Amino acid sequence: MTYSVNLSNYTVGQSSYDHIDAICSHYGKKVVLIVGDHGYQAARNVLDAAIDKSRLEVVKTLHYGGECTYENVEKLKKEIAATDAQMIFAIGGGRVLDTGKFVAEQVAKPVFSFPTIASNCSACTSVSIMYGSDGGFLRPEFLKEPPKHAFIQTQVLAEAPVKYLWAGLGDTYAKYYEASISARGEALNHALTMGVNISSQCADGIITHGVLALHANQEKVVNEAFEQAVLIVIVTTALVSILVTLDHTPDYNSGLAHAIYYTLTTIPGFDNETHLHGEIVAFGILILLLVDGQREEFERVYHFNCETGLPHALADLDLNYKQLEPYLESITQMADIRHNPYEITLEMLKAAFLELENVNKNTNK
Repeated sequence: MTYSVNLSNYTVGQSSYDHIDAICSHYGKKVVLIVGDHGYQAARNVLDAAIDKSRLEVVKTLHYGGECTYENVEKLKKEIAATDAQMIFAIGGGRVLDTGKFVAEQVAKPVFSFPTIASNCSACTSVSIMYGSDGGFLRPEFLKEPPKHAFIQTQVLAEAPVKYLWAGLGDTYAKYYEASISARGEALNHALTMGVNISSQCADGIITHGVLALHANQEKVVNEAFEQAVLIVIVTTALVSILVTLDHTPDYNSGLAHAIYYTLTTIPGFDNETHLHGEIVAFGILILLLVDGQREEFERVYHFNCETGLPHALADLDLNYKQLEPYLESITQMADIRHNPYEITLEMLKAAFLELENVNKNTNK
């Protein structure tokens, strides 16, 4: 079997944009920017100054369209084709970066990522999450390679709203628990072994640095804990994602927590705009650990969630067990748990949700 593994390079720090010229000018001089509404404005002054000092020329700035959809990708392809651009800079949050990555592959131009929030690993991954025009999730589009280089400007990230890093912490530690359970008992190849082993840092590093990183974000300052947390969210998680999805399946890159996420978002009245993806997945990890019988890890994550304000009860997601119970069966049918090492039954889920309720009652006494 022959396969290739393409990983993204990155520069991190408060002066990371100063390296744009040295890194990007090898690919040409003319650049198209693909931007969103808020992220570009947050990074614009420092990014514009860096580009002005470089040999690069921005030939056009394009809005990504408001969502990572096939329709927006087609529109951007046509607009880029009308320019003489040699590369693409994608600047913003995950959906902006995913749009820029997919467009770049379609037009066969190198793309460079400039994340402006630390809620996800899109800046360094080779997948774009595609949505319908109604905002509903469609599918992942696996790409040939990730961005050529990610420029992780930590001061820009420190000045972003805290809720993004907060949710990113939950989505990041989930990577370890889902990957390690999905791979349990299997003879893994080299790439999968690396991915699963690296994923342990997604939990250990976040639980070690997460609280202090959030405090730094609240103060809009960069410290060691903040930088470490940002790197784990953006880089470490991306390495895991690339290494465990070489076969373009989610078998080792998802699990029960994501099955719970997708199910909760279908409950009528559930506000998945207020409650962020990583926030909901963080709650799902508590259920995963109870189902799997990992009581010590459950206590560790439960304590971390309480300390950081991540959800540790259905009430934190504005839900109760009575609302949830009719949807538990659908969790057992989600593709995300098809690779679990054992069958997850309705009875297991009921027991775990009720056990979590009891833990919260006893904790609040």
